[in-house]
Amino acid sequence: MFSKFFAKRQQQIERENLRHLIEHGRKRLRQDRDLLSQEQEMSFRREIQKAQNILTAEGPNLESAGEKLMEFYNRYFPPVRSAAWRENGEAILVALVVAMAVRAFFLQPFKIPTGSMQPTLNGITIRAAKPYETTWWYRFVSRPLFGEVVIHFIAEEDGTFDPSSIRTFSCRPLRYGGKHGFFNWFPVDATEFTVGFTRYFFPVEPKKFNQDVLSRYDLSVSPLLEPNHFFKKGETILSCVVQTGDQLFVDRFTYNFRKPKRGDVFVFETKGIPMSSEGDFFIKRLAGTPGDVLQIKQPDLYANGERVTEPIGFQRVMSCKDGYWGYTSGLPGQKYLYHPEATFALRDRQYFAMGDNSYHSYDSRFWGPVPYKNIVGRGGFVYWPFTHHFGRIE
Repeated sequence: MFSKFFAKRQQQIERENLRHLIEHGRKRLRQDRDLLSQEQEMSFRREIQKAQNILTAEGPNLESAGEKLMEFYNRYFPPVRSAAWRENGEAILVALVVAMAVRAFFLQPFKIPTGSMQPTLNGITIRAAKPYETTWWYRFVSRPLFGEVVIHFIAEEDGTFDPSSIRTFSCRPLRYGGKHGFFNWFPVDATEFTVGFTRYFFPVEPKKFNQDVLSRYDLSVSPLLEPNHFFKKGETILSCVVQTGDQLFVDRFTYNFRKPKRGDVFVFETKGIPMSSEGDFFIKRLAGTPGDVLQIKQPDLYANGERVTEPIGFQRVMSCKDGYWGYTSGLPGQKYLYHPEATFALRDRQYFAMGDNSYHSYDSRFWGPVPYKNIVGRGGFVYWPFTHHFGRIE
């Protein structure tokens, strides 16, 4: 009794297997018949039909029919070596294409390069470290969470900091700069300096080091490291925090349906604009649109004879509170809006870009309007680091 049951069950399994083989063979033939010659195609079709006849008649040799069909299938469509690698490669390629499409038409990642939009958005900034920030636990979490590198140098020997020892040091990725350095994931130009005969490595380029650590360009700010200062062994040379800059997504989609508006924080390419950094990307606030007549009466910005109050970004800048200093018309080298009575009229497809950190922003006041063709998109939201800037940009 059991033997009959198992024999019947085995026949059902063989019939199912043969049916699947026939279906798969027909599907593969529809997809890739152009790979076969006419003779091979006809031969394979005959073999499929033979298997179909045996399946319909429920003959006793279902298993041998399946084996013969499989033999023909492997002969005409041999298995590809490393098929798993090919499938994974195709999946990765598709993912890259999708990512590139998203970047080109919807969202593009962007890193704030300078401090021209502070305190709305942070570029690379350097400040004195607080006592708790030099502890091991804070240094462990500060980089992934807050985008901060804590630098705390202790003098290994008696010696004087010599400013003439400053030079560029190129750090390779995944490299720790030694006992007096830092760990970096990507290639970076660092600053090398010496105290006595000991070398130290700081994770910014020398120009930024001179500006923010030595305060060479702003005499009103005390330097974090005193030039020509003598340090005793064990004394703190430099204790500071390097903020690596806000990273955000640029909305490339919205401007396909509407024109840029005054007050937008927007990204544009400098190609064709007469400036020293032509070919880079800048992020500023859009202060004027085509047809506007602009004027600066410190600390306020005027458009078409009226003080600009909308949106809220302008109000924050002109409040001269919480790190904002208002708009200025008196910077050296300023070509446009260079005194309170000066005005600038924007023509068609021209936009006027200004940084929220007006006293330290290289913008349209120096090199003129931004052409519409140069606009990349609108600042969307900050996705890293996880500070109070995280979220939508206003």
